[in-house]
Amino acid sequence: MFKKIVLLFTFLFFGLIPASALNVFNSDIQVEKDGGIYIFKVPLRTYAKKIKPYVADELTTVSDVYKNNPDFRLVVNGGYFDPKNGAPVSNVIIEGKKEEDIFDNLSLANSLQKAGRLERVLNRAELRILEDTKNNLSFDIVNHFYIPDSEHTIKHSIQAGPMILPDLRLEEESFVKYDGGRSTQLAGDVLKRRERTVIGLKKGILGFDNLYIIIFTSNKKVTLLEAKDYLEKLKLDKAINMDGGASTSINYGDIEIFSDTGAQRRVKSFLVIEK
Repeated sequence: MFKKIVLLFTFLFFGLIPASALNVFNSDIQVEKDGGIYIFKVPLRTYAKKIKPYVADELTTVSDVYKNNPDFRLVVNGGYFDPKNGAPVSNVIIEGKKEEDIFDNLSLANSLQKAGRLERVLNRAELRILEDTKNNLSFDIVNHFYIPDSEHTIKHSIQAGPMILPDLRLEEESFVKYDGGRSTQLAGDVLKRRERTVIGLKKGILGFDNLYIIIFTSNKKVTLLEAKDYLEKLKLDKAINMDGGASTSINYGDIEIFSDTGAQRRVKSFLVIEK
């Protein structure tokens, strides 16, 4: 008991955990707050089998998914979608089955094809949860066309982009177009300062052993170049940008985050951690 009190005092004194997170102190998901940035560190040795994408039947908020699913410990917004009709703009696989496919949004796919952007959009980065022949799970962040080796299959994946680490792939994933040294922004407000949701991985002795969820709030809006600099300071090995701006939202214990619109935006896909 004395040890827990000492640890609690240490966290409070150095400002590593916001007061609103104290009710989840007994969880081994660590929460740090750095000004307007929240960092959630998730040990994969504990939660690998509990992390997966989730797709709602219709647009809904992170908060509603969290409150309506008592088995969910944490819910954060996921990939891109068309706010006009809720159709997907990125792919999601759950238990080996494709739940969201950009070709479900044929008008968008046709438009991207005419603009010569479809292949690059299809190959945007995704978080993958892989399963080997012995049912062991591993995590990776790769581009969509990357084929896993024969020992692994894709159990879950959620796509967004662009990849931030190890390399920021703005042009390769059709978020920016460069012409004569000048940049034209195509998607994701990647060159503007916005709220951001980022998923990262850090290596340990036996591969990636910690998953990070980093939320850049309305009090710390960043471009993706600035986000990359910050993630490098955290010494992450891989990272992916998820849907951001007004979609940036997370619920965990008493922590509820949303953009400066004043309420959580309704979105289509999510990354969840079960209890």
